[in-house]
This record gives sequence, C-alpha cells and structure tokens, in this order.
Amino acid sequence: MPAGNETLADAAAPGRDPQLAANAETAGQIERAYPGYHVWISDAGWWYATRTHSWARGQSATVHGPGPGELSGALAEEEADTIGRAMAGAW
Repeated sequence: MPAGNETLADAAAPGRDPQLAANAETAGQIERAYPGYHVWISDAGWWYATRTHSWARGQSATVHGPGPGELSGALAEEEADTIGRAMAGAW
C-alpha cells in the first residue's frame, strides 16, 4: 500500500478518469511507434494522428480511425504510401 502522498504506479490520480489515463498511455505508445505524429481523441471518441511536419505536398496531414488499433493500421498504410512515393521519386 502507498504511504503518505505516494500512489501506485498503475493507479489513476485521484479525481482522474481511469479511461482518460489509459487513452493517454495508448496515444503515447502510438506516438512512440510513429514519430512525427501527434495523436489525439475527438469528443466523439475517434482517434486521430496529425503529422507534425509534412513530407510532401498533397500528402494527408491527418489520419483517423474509430479506435487505437484502426488508427495504427491507418498510420502504417500512410507511412507505407509515403515511403513508396519517396522511393519512386528517387529512381
């Protein structure tokens, strides 16, 4: 048990919604997996990732999905498309 002002590492701060804490951790994991994106959740619950710096003109700056798994899939597709376009231009 925590003593004094200490809290358990996996416990939410007093008065904080545990789901918000879990969403923040998940968003952080996605941002670490896809550097260069900022992940956020809309009021309607959709997950978005916005590129912090564009790679090429006309490229999608934001991708979305109904949940973190779908967002990660959309990011993987976006990155594959981006790398494919960059490689095609290199030849």
